[in-house]
Amino acid sequence: MTRHFLRKTTALVATAVFCSASLAPALADDLQEVKLRLAWIAGGVDAPFFVADEKGFFEAEGLDVEIVDGNGSTGTIQAIGNGDFDIGIAGLGALAQAQQAAGADNIIAVAGLLQKDPTSIISLEGSGIVTPKDIEGKRMGTDAGNLEDGMIRAFAEANDVDFDKIEVIVINGGGDRVALLKGDVDFINGWANPDGDKVAAIRPIEEPMLFADHGVNILGSSVIVRKDYLAENEDVVSGFLTALVKAKADVEADPETAHEIMMEARPDSDPEQIMNDINVMPKYEHTEATLGKPYGWVAPEDIELTISLLEQYGNMAPGLTPGDIYTNAYQPGLGTN
Repeated sequence: MTRHFLRKTTALVATAVFCSASLAPALADDLQEVKLRLAWIAGGVDAPFFVADEKGFFEAEGLDVEIVDGNGSTGTIQAIGNGDFDIGIAGLGALAQAQQAAGADNIIAVAGLLQKDPTSIISLEGSGIVTPKDIEGKRMGTDAGNLEDGMIRAFAEANDVDFDKIEVIVINGGGDRVALLKGDVDFINGWANPDGDKVAAIRPIEEPMLFADHGVNILGSSVIVRKDYLAENEDVVSGFLTALVKAKADVEADPETAHEIMMEARPDSDPEQIMNDINVMPKYEHTEATLGKPYGWVAPEDIELTISLLEQYGNMAPGLTPGDIYTNAYQPGLGTN
């Protein structure tokens, strides 16, 4: 009896192992391959993608996602437009400009990940720069790109600041932070995070003055896809966003594990910077118009403001509408534009 039982059990186990081994490749073959290109080299802001991959959230939606670093929104927009990647991460403002200047009207955004622009006025503690008008009569350090994008002028106009009363000193390559620390300029025009963090690590700073809190906000990192890809793969895009939203909740609930996953995926990254990004980026995920809305949902009025600012200060041709560049229709559980 005992020998018979053991032989029977062994046979059942062997059959189960054989079936599992045979079934696994079949299940893997059933997954839809998706190539994802990030906006930049992976950072803490990208933690939800890596958590969704590591914890099987993408797989649960039938997706096998390959995550590739980027070199800027423009490059990612081009890569998506060329069909080299299926889904990309790029600034919504950059997409708007690309549609008007480069004819990238075959691309649309389906989720807004960073909706509050971190561009800010950064000054040392005790500078006396605590309101927009305080920058009049001061020396500003900025790189050429920040000066040319027109948003510092938009900030000045929106807050009744006489831009002609500001001494502009163009300093490229991150030298503006050094100039601020040495006292060669009174403030810099950079991102509150991480530029402000890097200065604050050496000397105390005033609370960065966010442009977005003073009437000037360009929508940032968004999930973008080609319109033809979207039409043929609606379930893929919806599943991708579902997994992303679930992973984002996991990152918020357990940032330490998210940090570990990020460092395992990108071991050459600065662990302190990755952790800082994970901790601070949530404050840039919503505007006043999207507070209380799901992660990724974008308000039409925020898109309208982005388009208006780019037309007025960024030399973008007029005529673009919010529907040309964005839809909320694929947000998990929503399905409305």
